[in-house]
Amino acid sequence: MDLRPWIAGYAGYLESGGYVGKTIRVRLQHLECLARFIEAKGLKTLEEFGPQLAGDFIDYWVRQPMGKNSRGFKRKSRFEPHHHICVQYSLHSFFRWAHAMGHMQRNVFALAPVADGFFFPEMTDYLLFCERHRGLAKATLAKAELLLHRFDRFLRSVPLTAWDQLRSGHIDLFVRRQASHNIERIQEIHTILRGLFRYLFSVGCVDRDWASALISPRRYFLARTPRAIPSEQVLRLLKSIDRKRHGGKRDFAVILVAASLAVRVSEIAALCLDHLDWVQAVASFPPIKGKNVLRLPLSRPVIEALADYLKNERPAGSAHRNVFLTLRPPFKPLVVQSVSSLIGRRMRQAGIRGSGHGLRHGSAGEMLRAGVSFSTLQELLGHSNFTSTQVYTKIDLVQLREVANNDAEEM
Repeated sequence: MDLRPWIAGYAGYLESGGYVGKTIRVRLQHLECLARFIEAKGLKTLEEFGPQLAGDFIDYWVRQPMGKNSRGFKRKSRFEPHHHICVQYSLHSFFRWAHAMGHMQRNVFALAPVADGFFFPEMTDYLLFCERHRGLAKATLAKAELLLHRFDRFLRSVPLTAWDQLRSGHIDLFVRRQASHNIERIQEIHTILRGLFRYLFSVGCVDRDWASALISPRRYFLARTPRAIPSEQVLRLLKSIDRKRHGGKRDFAVILVAASLAVRVSEIAALCLDHLDWVQAVASFPPIKGKNVLRLPLSRPVIEALADYLKNERPAGSAHRNVFLTLRPPFKPLVVQSVSSLIGRRMRQAGIRGSGHGLRHGSAGEMLRAGVSFSTLQELLGHSNFTSTQVYTKIDLVQLREVANNDAEEM
C-alpha cells in the first residue's frame, strides 16, 4: 500500500497544529521508514500493523543510518515494547490521526480500559458494585481500580489461579511492596483491600473474611514533621535555572511563585490571567481545597518574573487563559501533575531533594520565623481548619528551642 498521501496529510495536520519544524521532520522520518517497512512486510492494509509488529519496526528503524544515533532510548515511555519513546509517539500519533480521518476502521493502538485486563473477573464485578451500589466518586474509583490492577498482577506473579489459594503472607508481601513503611499509604491500601475482601466473602469466592486480617498501624496527630526546603536551597534552585534557554522563564516563575507565596501546585495550575491584578499587585488564586478565593500580595521579584514570562516566552494568541502553558504545541494549560514534575525535575538538576509541597512548607516556616502569627499564617496558606496549620509548629525549631530553654530555667 502507498502511505505517501497519508503522510502528506499528516504533515499538514502537524503544521496546522503549530508543531515546530524539528518535530515534524523527525516524525516524517519515522513514517517514511514505516512505509518501507510495510512494503517489505507485504501488508495490504494499515490495520494489519499492530502492537505485535511495533518491536520489529523499531529494530528495523534502529538499523537504518538515521536511527543509529537516535536518542529515543534515553527515556522510557509508557508504551511497550522496547520503550523507544520517539518512535512510539510517532506511531501512536499517526495511527490516532488516521483513525480520526476515517482512513482506518479502528485504531490498532487504542488503549483498553484497565478493568478489562483483570485476570480475576471478580475485581471487575467489585468495581461495578462500588460504582452502582456504594456510589463512590470517580476519583475514588480510579484510585481503587489502579491498586486492584496492581494487586491482580501481583497475584498472577505469585502465581495464584484461584481465590482459595490466597494466604495472609501474600497480602502482607503485596502491602510491603506497595507502601514499605509509609503509614498513610498502608492505611489507604488496607481500606481498598478490605472492601474487596468483604465483597469476595459475601459472594462466596473465599471461605473466610480476609478483611479481619488487615490491621492498620495507627497514625498520630502531628506525628510527622513537614519536609521544608531551606531558603538557601531555594536560592540555589532559582540560580540553577537558565532563563535564556527555552522554558527557563516559565520554570523560574513557577518555582518563585511556589516558594514566595506558599501556594499549592494545584493552585498554580489553576491560576489564570484574569486572576492577576497588576494595579493592586495581588493574585487571586481560585479555591481548590477551601471555599474562599485566596488573595495574596505579589512582591516585586514575583511580578518581574511573571511579566518576563508572559511577555517573552508564553505563546502569543493562545485561546487558553491559564497563566502557565506547555512549551510545545498545541500549548495546553499545565495540569497539576505537570507542575509537580516540572518542579521535581528542576530540583533534581540542582541536586536538591524535595517537591513542590516542600517549597510551601519552607515558605511557611520562613513566615513563622519572621513573626507571622498562626492565625495570619492560616489565612495565607488557605487552610479552612486550624489543625492543618498546627503542623507548622514543628518547623520553627528556633522558637521551640526557646520555649524549651525557658521551661528548663523555670524548673
